[in-house]
Amino acid sequence: MDLLRLPLLVLKEVFKNMDFREKFLISLMSKRARNTLKLTCEKPYFSFELSNDFSIFLEPSDRDRALTDEKQYLILGESLKLRFYPNGMKLNSQSIREQLFLAGYLLDTFTNPTSSVCFQYPTEPVDVWKFMKMINQRQGSIKSFQYRFEGESSEFASRILDECTEVTDYIWIHRVFSGDFVYTPPRPFKAKKLNFGETSNLFNVEKFMSCRNIYLKRKENSIWPTQTYNSFIQKWMDLSVPLQELSFGTMQESEEYLIMDVLRNLGVMKKIKSEWFELKRRDGSKFFINNNCHILITIYTKQAYLEKVKDDEEELVRPFGDLWA
Repeated sequence: MDLLRLPLLVLKEVFKNMDFREKFLISLMSKRARNTLKLTCEKPYFSFELSNDFSIFLEPSDRDRALTDEKQYLILGESLKLRFYPNGMKLNSQSIREQLFLAGYLLDTFTNPTSSVCFQYPTEPVDVWKFMKMINQRQGSIKSFQYRFEGESSEFASRILDECTEVTDYIWIHRVFSGDFVYTPPRPFKAKKLNFGETSNLFNVEKFMSCRNIYLKRKENSIWPTQTYNSFIQKWMDLSVPLQELSFGTMQESEEYLIMDVLRNLGVMKKIKSEWFELKRRDGSKFFINNNCHILITIYTKQAYLEKVKDDEEELVRPFGDLWA
């Protein structure tokens, strides 16, 4: 039976019951087969992980499942050695050219997917930039971006961040920025949460306030001046912006006191419970501060604080839910 002769509506149902490997192999059969797959296959969610090899997952649970034996496949004239999970695949190659080629083939075959991207050492900054640029050029939707780089480089930092402005949910970057790095985004970030680990600089804060949650971890032995904290925090509190939660992580004791002094100067602060303070400003707005002793200071808007209290209460009740049912 020629599968491709079936009506498109029927093929849609057939492809729903196939795993990723089966659909991928169909795409290699012919140009017609690949085009049919483009028209009938549901939009997938790809999780790309680049490191010493290149893994693609459609289901996180596949990470713990066995791979098939490695075989050679001819893809648009390019020979690649691949292994498969039930809903994923692995390319055992550090070649960024091969990784980009395979990712581009998947994005062009399974059109308009949503993706998450995780880069680990030894992926170089230039290759992170190339990969993100490739996805954005195809107008793909990127849900999350994670990059851990063992070293410091600012040469491609701005280019990488430029490509991250369209990420929708979560950006996590660790040790990309050198001490003299300054960055102003070309457009507001869409991500709900930004996590910058071990960075020595604060950025153009107005451009980052489109995010709901920002976490900044100061680089060791890097001291931000009082006016930097004061400007950063006050501008946020004076503007009507989406930012709801602002965190400063792992600080020296002197830096903790500095931030708390900045906050006290912005209104009337009182302790409401262990590690929690309420800041009432002159305009009547309220902010809530959690000070976890040199580890983390988090500032919440009133809305974010009430949401956290509710979530914490639900978390306490949840383990007993089965007993009460």
